[in-house]
Amino acid sequence: MTRLWAPWLLAIGHALFALSCGGAPTPPPEAPIAEAPKPRNAATIAQEIAGGKVSVLVYAERARGHALSAQLAKLNLWGPVLDGTGIDPQKNLLRAFVTAPSVRAEREAVIVLEHDLTPEQLQTGLDTLRGRSDPPAVPLDGLGLPATQVTIQGHTRVVAVVEPSFLVVLPQDKASQAKRFLGTGGFPDPEGPEAALATALEPSTTLRVQRAPRVPETIGALSAGLVLEPDGGAQLVLDGVSQSPEQAQEDARHLTAEVDQATSFRVSIIKVRVFDPVRFTAEGDRVKAQRRLTPQEIDRLFGLLSAVMPR
Repeated sequence: MTRLWAPWLLAIGHALFALSCGGAPTPPPEAPIAEAPKPRNAATIAQEIAGGKVSVLVYAERARGHALSAQLAKLNLWGPVLDGTGIDPQKNLLRAFVTAPSVRAEREAVIVLEHDLTPEQLQTGLDTLRGRSDPPAVPLDGLGLPATQVTIQGHTRVVAVVEPSFLVVLPQDKASQAKRFLGTGGFPDPEGPEAALATALEPSTTLRVQRAPRVPETIGALSAGLVLEPDGGAQLVLDGVSQSPEQAQEDARHLTAEVDQATSFRVSIIKVRVFDPVRFTAEGDRVKAQRRLTPQEIDRLFGLLSAVMPR
């Protein structure tokens, strides 16, 4: 109450003082200082904690109502944590970020979920999550924010609540770093029309997994963007950085052959393709590809991803 009335009392006192000094005009009140915007640094913090070289950012609000949203849920990136909690990835998530040292290091992944839940909905979901933990959930004190250690499907994670609208999921040995997310403003707004962006550093090693296309060592970084279309299809845009324009030509041929091999199989003497070939081309020292995927091809693509991703 004192803080509420203090400005008025000061203003009245100032006016009375002015009148007692001969009625000098009262200067206009100072304009309130605008609060500085919070840094959009959640992805950077997560990558630093995880040593993340493979990252995926999903603008979930753009995927709502599209077939991609259900397919992302099936990949189980955050499903084990949210299953059964009443927190619906397709309805309650605004943006989701996952990063790990490689696609094989899922136990080292850090996940940041931006949601639109009310405090009551969030508390109900967290209570359900704690109830599913086996062994029982362990509240973690002294971290500077609410956090709980849970074990779901044999995987132990720390789930931290970052006000007002973030959940952070970390490996057990990274729990003390959860407080680094305090004060974050989340993620940058998208610069283009993509609903999902994936990046990989050193992709020849960080993306290496059985049955997946092999990326040449001469490609230092690889990114993929997915732009959704109203009919349920999507545009897939791939971009890699090679060592030189000459090497990019060779890398484009290599990737075209690798993707073709990974997305086709032989029945007797007949080659059956999961979807039409993806053609990589060289543009300077970059290797690029763009391909429209039909709704049916998206289903088949995510089926392949589910088969190669670690569990």
